[in-house]
Amino acid sequence: MNEIVINLPLVKDSILLRLDTAVQISIVTYEHKAGMPARFCAGLLPAIELVRHLESHSVQSVIRLVDPTPIANYCNGWEIKQSQFRDVITQFLQNADVNFFFDEAEQISNDALEILHQLEVELETSTDENMVDVVQRIQESGRRHGGDSGAKNALLYMAAHPFSWLDMYHQAVWKKRYSQGGQFVNLMSKSEERFSVVRKFLQNRRPDLSTNINLIDRYVTVCNTPCYIPLDGEPMFEDLSDHGYNWCYEQYSALKKKSGNHERAHRDFRLLMSFLGLSNTGM
Repeated sequence: MNEIVINLPLVKDSILLRLDTAVQISIVTYEHKAGMPARFCAGLLPAIELVRHLESHSVQSVIRLVDPTPIANYCNGWEIKQSQFRDVITQFLQNADVNFFFDEAEQISNDALEILHQLEVELETSTDENMVDVVQRIQESGRRHGGDSGAKNALLYMAAHPFSWLDMYHQAVWKKRYSQGGQFVNLMSKSEERFSVVRKFLQNRRPDLSTNINLIDRYVTVCNTPCYIPLDGEPMFEDLSDHGYNWCYEQYSALKKKSGNHERAHRDFRLLMSFLGLSNTGM
């Protein structure tokens, strides 16, 4: 048998993979302007889980850490001079003994903006009812956080999404290119679902930019409130460094009834502790 069906607790739906070809697992991560939540590394657990399962079947694999920092900073108007998330991730994944590399978007240039603005037009002029609804929802989310400019920048971020997940390629947006012959698994939070619709739409509208890579998209059961976006009042990575896991767990426990997002964040932090072999009652 040259194929394997993989079912994992932290990944929704099964994954069918060949045993004779290496697997690249993409997962997005970057540092928010407000900093890193204490649960930040929980977002890496599904990728580690998949790597270890593949290793048990002697299948080579590597985690591709999708870093959209230049695009995110541009769209949000952020100027983050220093960040620590790469150091934190490197230490965490090295301790987990898995192969990984960072793949960062190109800095926003006039060439990149030209391509992305072309795709914005495709989104704005679409008459497909499903796409119109998705675009409006994402734009409204951007407008709530940043007014009219936030809505416009949300559209730009939508246009950039297919490049980070390897549906589309242009060297001005994402320099690194990948072979069509490999196996590629994209592990995404549930919040990416609307963007996935955008990705497929733009790929079909611009076949000249399509990579034609056979991608496997799967949603994960952790960080559906993305682990890199801080919630109101939640403990941050500095709190984890200063006070430890038990203290942070107590804070998450106190906050979990505040909202559904806080309840999910509490669960994600508990999963992170479990992965590290830590009890939430004294360590």
